[in-house]
Amino acid sequence: AAWADDEEKVEDLAMPSADEEKALDDAAMAERLKRKAELQKKMSRPMNYKDSMDAEKSRQKDMKKSKAEMRAALCEELGRGC
Repeated sequence: AAWADDEEKVEDLAMPSADEEKALDDAAMAERLKRKAELQKKMSRPMNYKDSMDAEKSRQKDMKKSKAEMRAALCEELGRGC
């Protein structure tokens, strides 16, 4: 009787049926479509000048390298082992 309890605890390792796979695929596709719709809605609204300028400043700030990064890049470009 003890082994019957163990069998109930074992996970079903069989391949998912076609219906289960289709349900998982549909759920994933629905999530992707929802995310895409959110992004399109966000991008569809026109940006005013202030928002555009703030976004560009933040993009420029993210691209700016620290002094150490600039030094390492220069050393690499010049072929030195600084």
